[in-house]
Amino acid sequence: YGDHRDLHRVDRRQRQMCIRDRYNIMNIIMNEMNKIWKSKVTEEHIEKRLDKFLADIFPDKSRSYISKLIKDEFVLCNSNTAKASYKLKFMDSISVIFPELKNSSLEPCDIPLKFYYEDDYLAVIEKPPNIAVHTGAGINTPTLVNALLFHCKNLSGIGGILRPGIVHRLDKETSGVMIVAKNDYAHICLSDQFKNRTIKKSYIALVFGKPKKDKGQIDYDLGRDKNNRVKISNNTKSPRSALTKWVLKKSFENFSMIEAFPLTGRTHQIRVHLDLFGHPVVGDKLYGKGFSSNLSAELRKTVNRHLLHAQSIEFTHPKTNKTIKISSEIPNDFKNFFEAIN
Repeated sequence: YGDHRDLHRVDRRQRQMCIRDRYNIMNIIMNEMNKIWKSKVTEEHIEKRLDKFLADIFPDKSRSYISKLIKDEFVLCNSNTAKASYKLKFMDSISVIFPELKNSSLEPCDIPLKFYYEDDYLAVIEKPPNIAVHTGAGINTPTLVNALLFHCKNLSGIGGILRPGIVHRLDKETSGVMIVAKNDYAHICLSDQFKNRTIKKSYIALVFGKPKKDKGQIDYDLGRDKNNRVKISNNTKSPRSALTKWVLKKSFENFSMIEAFPLTGRTHQIRVHLDLFGHPVVGDKLYGKGFSSNLSAELRKTVNRHLLHAQSIEFTHPKTNKTIKISSEIPNDFKNFFEAIN
């Protein structure tokens, strides 16, 4: 072929031919299944990025989902693959093939759940304590997702086949109110509210000691701990801003009940902030280690988790735009602890 450049051109042509052949075959199949979308670029979309164009066309799809479609070559421009950053030209022919969703291997599990609110878009439930939200490393027991699959007919798929409906999470031992998305449109809208910090949340925590003030705020940047990857701390190479406001609700001789308002959503934020504040959460095995030894044998019988509870959540409904606020009651193990220390 003359030189390596000619060989490279031949290889490139062969690759493009393979792509076209694959596209033609998939085109026939997907057309029969009504899973293919085609359009020509009009003047109003000239010079717009391909991923931004598709995100505007399909508002019910997340940007990450669109990016994955492009990366996996399910999006073609003039019958060729293109990058997400490709700038559209007038009359470009854009085709999008929507692949069949993979079936989840997760099994529904009849775990009792309390529903505070439910419609076609979302549900607000109370997460029981000592249950993980979804599967992960070292989690072999049924999760909240298994319970949701039993109780809900539809859940959004944006979170992936292992996390259907999950917009946000609570730690395994933490109980309280959670929002669950039942379709992709609701998932995107709720995710944007979390990202923009317009969702208001409050937690109650039983902590050691009594704060010197009745209210305040804790402002420590947090990230993965330098010496212990399991922990989050301010001793980190990748600090991120974190802010928690708090109010003293009730005090006892050696303990207090605090209402915490996280203004950011960092992992373990409230637990770490309260520990750094000098008032770790009762029963926390990871933070404030050693404080549990201050509990009497009688009190230890009432504590089988860290005593942190997501008490309320306030958000805007993705369809009606109405403000919804859901509050939950104090859990029974909190009440048992109150009785034991009185």
